[in-house]
Amino acid sequence: MIIEPVESGPFFTVCYLVGDKESRKGIVVDAPKDSTAPLLKAASRHSLAIDLIVNTHGHWDHIADNAALQHETHAPIAIHRLDEPRIKNPEPVMFQLPFEVPPTEAGRYLEDGDVIQVGSLRLEVIFTPGHTEGGICLYERNEKVLFSGDTLFAGSVGRVDLPGGDWDTLMTSIHERLLTLEDQVTVYPGHGPPTSIGAERKGNPFLTQS
Repeated sequence: MIIEPVESGPFFTVCYLVGDKESRKGIVVDAPKDSTAPLLKAASRHSLAIDLIVNTHGHWDHIADNAALQHETHAPIAIHRLDEPRIKNPEPVMFQLPFEVPPTEAGRYLEDGDVIQVGSLRLEVIFTPGHTEGGICLYERNEKVLFSGDTLFAGSVGRVDLPGGDWDTLMTSIHERLLTLEDQVTVYPGHGPPTSIGAERKGNPFLTQS
C-alpha cells in the first residue's frame, strides 16, 4: 500500500495519495489548496493513476483544489450526499478568503458500508458525522489503516462550533465507530501527524473525559 501525505493550504491540511502497488491505481483523500502539483508529482513518482478524489467532508480547507485536481486527472469526486452542498457552494463561514474556491459536484455519493476498490485495496466507508453532517472516514482492514479526516486527530478531535457540528454526535461516531477498531490501526488525520487507535483510546484527553 502506498500512502503519500501532502500538507498544504493556510490551515496546514493533510491530504493523501493512496495507491495499490500492483495495479498502480490510486485515489486522493481530500484536496486542500495548492495540493494539486505535489499530488501529481507523487503520483508520477509512484506511476499511479488517480481515479477518484474523495472528500472526507466539505469544509473549504479540504476541497479548495477539487476543481484543479479534477481538471488534471479527470477523476470524479466522491463525498457523502449530506456534505455535497458544501462543494457545490463553497462559502467560508468564519472569514472571507483571499482566493476563490471553485464549486464542484459529486460524481459518486459515499454511504456507510460502501467500499472503494483501489486495485487490491478495499477502503471501507465509515459514516462519522459530528464535525459536519456528512463526515466520513476510510478504513483499509487488511492494512490496518484509517483515514480519519477531521473526525479524530492525534490528541484531539474535530471542532464542532461550525455549522453542522455537534459534540454528542461526534463522540458517538468516535466511540461507536472508530474506537471499536483494533489498537494497531494507524490513523492518518486531516491535520497533524499520524497516530493510532490504541494511542487515542488511552491518551486522547477529549475521549477519556467523555
